[in-house]
Amino acid sequence: MPTFHDPLADAAEASEAMRGLAHASRVFDDPADTYTVFGDLTAAMRSLRQVLDQLAATHLAHRDRAHHDDGDHLAGDRSALAAADELHQAGTLLDQAHDHLNAAFSHSGRIAWHPEPAQAGLDHDGPVPTTVTAGTLRLTVWPDTPVGEHQRYAYRITDTTTGQELEGRDLFTGAGQPVDPDHAIRDLATFLGAAGEARQYALDHPDSTPEHAGLFPEWVAEAARTNTDPLTELTELAEPTEQTEPAEASRPERQWISVVFLQGEEADEVLDLIERDGTDAAIELLTGYDYGEETTQAALENGYAYDEPPTGALDRVVTGEDGYILTYNPFAGHVSLLREYTPPADALNEDAVVPAREAIAGIGAPKHEPEPALKQATTERSRRAPDPSWFEHPGVATVKQSRGLSL
Repeated sequence: MPTFHDPLADAAEASEAMRGLAHASRVFDDPADTYTVFGDLTAAMRSLRQVLDQLAATHLAHRDRAHHDDGDHLAGDRSALAAADELHQAGTLLDQAHDHLNAAFSHSGRIAWHPEPAQAGLDHDGPVPTTVTAGTLRLTVWPDTPVGEHQRYAYRITDTTTGQELEGRDLFTGAGQPVDPDHAIRDLATFLGAAGEARQYALDHPDSTPEHAGLFPEWVAEAARTNTDPLTELTELAEPTEQTEPAEASRPERQWISVVFLQGEEADEVLDLIERDGTDAAIELLTGYDYGEETTQAALENGYAYDEPPTGALDRVVTGEDGYILTYNPFAGHVSLLREYTPPADALNEDAVVPAREAIAGIGAPKHEPEPALKQATTERSRRAPDPSWFEHPGVATVKQSRGLSL
């Protein structure tokens, strides 16, 4: 409680009260409560201004008692004058801060805060959320409205030590993937692990900018850094076993072959073209990589033929003319062009053509060397592809390829 007569005790209590307010104001259950805090802060600013003036007046009034440690009165007098001058300067700046605070107070007073809308997936009639803990982090996911063929998940990340929370709705599965909250948890933990490693690297190398530094706000990345081991355990949870389909029973009527896949600077140029001239211009440009039968054979030999176009989270899919499909992801920074292909019923090479998931994972490589022409096409393709980044979380690469970087 304030004493109203002991400046030492009241100053200590004011300092402690402001420290408590700084901690408590990190989270507001009701944003309307900020208006009340505004009012109290405005009054506190006026009182602080008065305190500064009174401190300055005290230094001026008792200049005759001011000495330095060596007994020099003139030096003490000059220090008292300098302190009073700095206090007056601080008061002037505080007046400006008070004016800005008062303006913010006025703007806030015009806001009518409505009740928080019900979160999709958390109502009593909707899907049940899945929640896990990873050290001091609590991760919650629940199915959200699908986007095209992609199942979307909403999520909440909570730091239980500080009460900070982050919510988002940009966690996606691959096209046609079933609803699987456990899979969404693994993906979210993978992205958090990458952000935590990027944060650690940035701390060790202050002048660097790791690839995954912008996945989450800084406080999330810091919390992920301090919970690396629990997050790694979540990412290592066993994936569901995928059944291998019999060759004859699952032979597709059509497939999609990869014409070109670009990332890095090459992809950035195409992404800029899309933003400037549209997707038709990008498709027209990328069809220049299509050498007809040579491209088809190279794709079949190297496992770049898919039953369905491989797409990832946040991938944008555009169907063009002549059986082309463009997929691009401005967030992950890659562009791909695929072409529809109908395999001959009597000439389908089951050894060379593998499901998309296996091809992405590097399984099912061809068992024989390609012909010289195919070697040349493959070499040209590898020459166009840039080297991978020096920094890559061991789990996030797979997620980025199969579902795209979704955060």
